Amino acid sequence: PPPTAKGVVTIEQIVDTLPDRGRSCWHLGAVWALSQFQENELFLGMYPEEHFIEKPVKAAMARFRKNLEAIVSVIAERNKKKQLPYYYLSPDRIPNSVAI
Repeated sequence: PPPTAKGVVTIEQIVDTLPDRGRSCWHLGAVWALSQFQENELFLGMYPEEHFIEKPVKAAMARFRKNLEAIVSVIAERNKKKQLPYYYLSPDRIPNSVAI
């Protein structure tokens, strides 16, 4: 049950609200599995070439890839100065898919 008074909570009450070890392990495993990349993963800016053959489209794709490379470089440079680098939103680590 929730506390009946504000500011009066014991460590036992906090521990009682946490999931058991088995449930925690299951969730940890699920999160780990869903966060892994597949071997043949396509990342942002990577397209199967046979889908786009028109010159204007290829030129736009080249510009887009160049912009993505610049962003990757900026993120890599910023991460050099950080004690704990953050790569998760770097375009070379964003899958080109909504599937998990």
